[in-house]
Amino acid sequence: MVTQKHEMEKQKHKIELPTGFGAVFSNLGFMLLWLGQLTSQLADRIYVYVLMIIVYQLTHSNLGVSLPLLAFGIPSVLVAPWAGIVADKLDRKWIMVVTDISRGLLILLIIPLIAKSVALIFLVSLLIYSAAQFFAPAETSSIPELVDRKNLIIANSLFMITWMASSVVGFGLGAPLVNLLAEKGTLVASAACYFISAASILLLPLKPPTPVAVNLKSHVLGDLGVGFEFIRRNQVVRYSLYKLFVASMAIATLSVLAISYANDILMIGGRNFGYLIIAVGVGMLLGMWSLEKIRHFVNKGTIVVGSFLLSGAATLLLSRTYNIYGALCLIFLLGVGNIYITSSIQTILQHKIPRQIRGRVFGVQNMLINSAFTLPVVFFGLAADLWGILFAIAILGWLLLLTGLAGIFLPKFKTV
Repeated sequence: MVTQKHEMEKQKHKIELPTGFGAVFSNLGFMLLWLGQLTSQLADRIYVYVLMIIVYQLTHSNLGVSLPLLAFGIPSVLVAPWAGIVADKLDRKWIMVVTDISRGLLILLIIPLIAKSVALIFLVSLLIYSAAQFFAPAETSSIPELVDRKNLIIANSLFMITWMASSVVGFGLGAPLVNLLAEKGTLVASAACYFISAASILLLPLKPPTPVAVNLKSHVLGDLGVGFEFIRRNQVVRYSLYKLFVASMAIATLSVLAISYANDILMIGGRNFGYLIIAVGVGMLLGMWSLEKIRHFVNKGTIVVGSFLLSGAATLLLSRTYNIYGALCLIFLLGVGNIYITSSIQTILQHKIPRQIRGRVFGVQNMLINSAFTLPVVFFGLAADLWGILFAIAILGWLLLLTGLAGIFLPKFKTV
């Protein structure tokens, strides 16, 4: 009788566990991590904006302005997988704190170099972006430790929207900050954002990792291979990462092509391409709200497949659209589809990857996402120059649509 009563109390307690937006926003640990993400990414974007100005003033060259992208791209490919190993071996909270403080101090180090050497600025930037690779897998791996399993999809949606919004807001803040504080003052503001992020993360209630005996003779390549081998053997994880790469590539490519599309097709002027980016952001916000509702009725795999089909159809229609209002509506749908895909896949990965190797797998994921913002963007930019902006958008639309169709008809994709 006592046992039965105890079981009834347990069931009652389970039923009363809060879910949804209220549970996520009332979770102090998650909100501290989210604040750390927000301030850290704002610092990233503000720094890039100032760096582009500084490099242009020193080189007076458009090629020189591409150096910040190169400084970002090299560590994202070479350092990210190794950073995942560190995230699995060491305390994730202190990894994030140390990388934030390091980036803030390195930015302050650039101030005396402003008018001196592009090479030195580039080298310091390499160090800053290398440190950033350690932050990402530690952060992503920490979310499941702070958020209840049922609320992971909402938490991931908030993180994806923050990532998108911080890119827009960070670059948007760059101009007024430089006008108000000049380049040196804006670099100080960027460093301050990193320090705020470090303070926020320092308060996280994350459990330290289980002590593991360190074998100095162990091969680091073996540790790295564990992550890649897990991805190779786990079909769900492997194809989820592929889909995440395609979704990230799509949003990155459209962001780059938006200037030309706004100027040459919509005839609203290149300066007004920001309205298209805002439409993506609004779509993501509505997508986050509606995803919380439909996740109770539709499984995540179906949401991902349907969202790829929606995004592909919207992108193909966009390649035939010359009207600003039609374009805004279609880009809004792309924002909805993108948040559905990325949040659902991120949640699937967090469910499927064991805690002890999350850092390594998310390090590979970080490498893939960063790669999606470099090589494919160059390809679509070249396609737009050679065959026209609408042709490039149409290619992207077919790629998204075929990824969705693969989820319906190909057996391996169907299981995912």
